[in-house]
Amino acid sequence: MFNSVLDTPFFSDIEISDRAFVESLFIERIYRKYQVVFYQNDPANEMFVVKSGKLKIFREDDHNEIVLGHQFPGESIGELEAIHHDNHRLASVAAIENSVLWMIRKPDLEQLMSLYPSLLRKFFFVMAERLRQADSKISYLAFLDARFRVVNLLLDLHTNFGTKAEDGILIDWKITQTHFANMIGISRESAARTLQELQKERIISIKDKYITILNLSALQEMSGQIQQSQNLREWHSTYRYDTNIL
Repeated sequence: MFNSVLDTPFFSDIEISDRAFVESLFIERIYRKYQVVFYQNDPANEMFVVKSGKLKIFREDDHNEIVLGHQFPGESIGELEAIHHDNHRLASVAAIENSVLWMIRKPDLEQLMSLYPSLLRKFFFVMAERLRQADSKISYLAFLDARFRVVNLLLDLHTNFGTKAEDGILIDWKITQTHFANMIGISRESAARTLQELQKERIISIKDKYITILNLSALQEMSGQIQQSQNLREWHSTYRYDTNIL
C-alpha cells in the first residue's frame, strides 16, 4: 500500500513542485469487495489511482461477464475516458477485494495536466499497455478451444505471478474458477473440466484455489500458435504485484 498518491508508479519520473497542493486534489474512496466503482457508459467525470486492493475491468452481455484486465496498487483507472471528448466509460470496474482508491475530478485533473504536461506522456504509455493487453486477449478469444485458452492464461499467470516452490512454480494469486473462466470467456464448467484434465496429466496442481505449475515446458508446447515471449505476456510491464486474495 502507498502512503501518498505521489509515491505511486503513476507519478514516477514526474517532478512535483508542490506535493501538498497535488495531494489535496485527490480524495480517498473506500470500496468493499464486489462493489462497482463505475459501469460501462457512465459519465467519466473522475480518474482513480489504486491505493490498496485490486480491481477488475469487465463487460457484461446477457448476464455473461468477460474480464478484460485488472488494476493493482499504484495503477490508475479511468484516466483515458476522463480526458477523451466522448467522456463515457468504455467498460465497468469493480473491486475484487476491499480497496481504497484516490479519486481526482475531471476539472482538477485538467488543472494538473496544465501544471505537469508530462502526465500526458504517462497517459499515452498507459494506453499502449492496455492496447497490448487487448491484443493478447483478442488472440486468445479468436480460438474456441477451451484448453487453448486455459493454457495461455496459465502461462500469463506464470509470467505475472509465478514464484518458485518445492514442487514447481506457484501462481501466487488465489483465484476462483469463476473468475478464471471470466478472464478467457468460457463457462466455469469448461474451466473446471480443463483444469482437472491438466491436473490428471500432472501438468498443474491446485490446492486451496492456488495453482502450481508442475510442467512448464508441457504448457508452453500446448500454447499453440501464440508463442509469446515472457515480456509480451506481462500484463503491466512497469511493476510487479503482490496479489494474495481473491
